Amino acid sequence: MAAVDAVLDLVSAGATLSGLSLVMIAEHAGVSRNSLYRRWKTKDALYLDVLDAINKPLPVFDGPTARQDITAQLAILILRTLDARAGSMLRALLAEAGAFPELHRRYFEEIVTPRREVMYGIIRRGMAAGEIRTDVDVALVNELLVGPILARLGSGNADNLDPDKTSRQLTDLVFEGIAAP
Repeated sequence: MAAVDAVLDLVSAGATLSGLSLVMIAEHAGVSRNSLYRRWKTKDALYLDVLDAINKPLPVFDGPTARQDITAQLAILILRTLDARAGSMLRALLAEAGAFPELHRRYFEEIVTPRREVMYGIIRRGMAAGEIRTDVDVALVNELLVGPILARLGSGNADNLDPDKTSRQLTDLVFEGIAAP
């Protein structure tokens, strides 16, 4: 995965996604251009693998309560946010979404949507178990939980987030409004 590390290094150092070339990435990775081209036909394909690499697979969330599982999923998101190279890559993608519309679409379809669906499932499980009010909008609750973390990522101001403490605080604050009576 030298090419993935090369992209992360270059973007972290200030390179733009559109400014990189497969030749530049190959040189930085210390691999031949041909080996890079054999594995990835386009920058989009390589960038999608980079995005996949920084978004580790989610564990199965089947804890005793939805509240605990929500806290655990938020902690995973915060850990990813604390990874400076991952944050640089995500900010680069969002900044250049217009230049890479297919990559942007596939990122949301293949990486963001499955994670969002996991959170929706946890929230629905909490509703079914009587932990969460049944009249809440599942998507809105997810946005309330995840939004502050993404805002910190976008601003580059995530350094002081503690995964355990921050995820508990967010969950506690939101649960004040969504907890079943």
